[in-house]
Amino acid sequence: MQTRLKDNIRKPKVFSDGTVYCPTQRHALLSTTEPENHTEALQDSCWKQAMEAEFKALMQNQTWSLVPPRKGLNIIDCRWIFKLKRKVDGSIDRHKARLVAKGFKQRYGVDYDDTFSPVVKFSTIRLLLSLAVSKGWALRQIDIQNAFLHGNLEEEVYMKQPRGFEDNTIPHYLCKLNKALYGLKQDPRVWFARLSIKLQELSFYPSKTDTSLFIYKQQGVTMYMLV
Repeated sequence: MQTRLKDNIRKPKVFSDGTVYCPTQRHALLSTTEPENHTEALQDSCWKQAMEAEFKALMQNQTWSLVPPRKGLNIIDCRWIFKLKRKVDGSIDRHKARLVAKGFKQRYGVDYDDTFSPVVKFSTIRLLLSLAVSKGWALRQIDIQNAFLHGNLEEEVYMKQPRGFEDNTIPHYLCKLNKALYGLKQDPRVWFARLSIKLQELSFYPSKTDTSLFIYKQQGVTMYMLV
């Protein structure tokens, strides 16, 4: 009697945790997992709502303008990034969708130049913290929501329309970015430049020893801001 074992035909053992997967199960669990692409995300109401909220915010910020394509342009792509924000107890807080540009396709001298952005020195942080503790100063921390989206671009950057949110009347048009988008190489620089200009309009002035330290002295009030 000829058997598979005698013919050296073996089926490798597959170990699992006992979970049975079916195509409909993936769709049922989308709300509690991070989708792999925009197609999966659009099939779930929670992720679709998060994508719509992100797209609406970009439109209100006038992040781009749709322009017809032309020869000689360096066109970059974009993609959706999905992240589940959880509470301390592990429960889901909210669904976060973010549109990110593929900045690795940018070309130096074409759609970006300088990328340098100053960062506050550790010695400056230690000095101010020690002064705050010894003199009893009040400390405050500020987190700017979608900070990089507020930077104004100086270069011309062209991007494809985001997947799932193309304009049906002109789907072949390109997005000419007016403001920075996550993933671009010049994001930190343009964000710091705009923030620095605004702080100086509010009577802050940068320190000569650390450009990321801004000082305010008006009418007996002194404030130090670290960026």
